Amino acid sequence: MLGFLVFAGLLIATRLSNLWLAFDVLSHFTLHYAILAGAFLIGYFMPVGRVLTAFILAFIGFAGIGAYAHYASEEPRVFGLAQANERPLRIMSFNSGFANDNTEAIIKEVRRLDPDVAVLIELSEGKRVVLNQLRDKYPYHIDCIGTAYCHFAILSKAPITSSDFKGLWNGPALISATLGGQYAGVHVVGVHSIRTPYVRAQFGQMRELANYLNAFTGPLFVVGDFNATPFARVLGLFAERTSLRRVTFLPTWPGQVELPQLAIDHIFFSAGVRVLEAAKIGQRAGSDHYPVTVLTSVPTDRSGLIKSDR
Repeated sequence: MLGFLVFAGLLIATRLSNLWLAFDVLSHFTLHYAILAGAFLIGYFMPVGRVLTAFILAFIGFAGIGAYAHYASEEPRVFGLAQANERPLRIMSFNSGFANDNTEAIIKEVRRLDPDVAVLIELSEGKRVVLNQLRDKYPYHIDCIGTAYCHFAILSKAPITSSDFKGLWNGPALISATLGGQYAGVHVVGVHSIRTPYVRAQFGQMRELANYLNAFTGPLFVVGDFNATPFARVLGLFAERTSLRRVTFLPTWPGQVELPQLAIDHIFFSAGVRVLEAAKIGQRAGSDHYPVTVLTSVPTDRSGLIKSDR
C-alpha cells in the first residue's frame, strides 16, 4: 500500500505546477506514475509476492509504452488526401545526438522517411557530410553548425527564400527557414529547448519563442526537441500563447533500449494546416532520440489566413 500511496501522491503532484512551478518536472512522468500506482494497487491485493507482482506489472506497462510507439508507427492512421487548394508536405524532426557519429545511418534514415523538409538537431562539424551526401535529394539547406550554441540544419526539397538562426539568446536555440516554390510562404522553425530540471528557464524560453513567432504570417511549423512531454504545463503555455496545434504524442526518448518512454520531440503547426497522416517515429539511426515525421497539407490559397488566426 505504501508504494501505491507514494506514486498516487506523485501522480497528483504532476497537476500542481500552478502552485509550485517545480512540480512541472514531475509532469513528464505522469503516465509512468499512473502505471506504478496501478501496479502497486494490484500487487497489494495479491496473497503472495506483492512487491514482485507490482514490479512485474510496472515493467510490462513501461515496455508497453515503447512498444506502442513502434506499433502505431507501422501503419499510422490516415485522415485524408490533400484537396485541390492544398499541397501535401511531410516534415521531419530528428535530434541526431552529439555522441552519434553514425552519419551513414542518419543519411539512410532521412532517405527512407523521405520528408519534404527535415530539421536536424545536434549536428557537429563531423556531421556536415550528412548535408553533402543528401544534396541530391535536398538541394536546398541552411545550417548554423559553426555558430556557438547552434547545432541545426534544415534540409528542403523546395527553395529556401530566407532564413534566421539564434544560438545564445533568451529563447531556445533555433533555426528558421521560409520556403519558396510550391511551398511559397511556408515557415519552418526548428527549436531545441533547455532540458529538465531547469523548469523556470524552460518557461522563459517558451515565452520568448512565442514572442519571436508572432512576427510570422502564413503557414507555420515549429518542430524540434522541446525536452517536455505532452503532460507538461510548459507545452500547454507555448500552445496557448501561439495558438499552434501539436500533432505529436508518441515517445521518442530514450532510444538505447528500443523502447522509448518520453515524448519530447514535437511538431506544432498553425491554422489552415491539416494532418493527412498521423505522426510516426522512425528508426533512431544511432541516436538516443527517434525521428518523428508527419504528413500534412498546406493551403495554396492564403487569403483567409491572417496573423490573428494563430
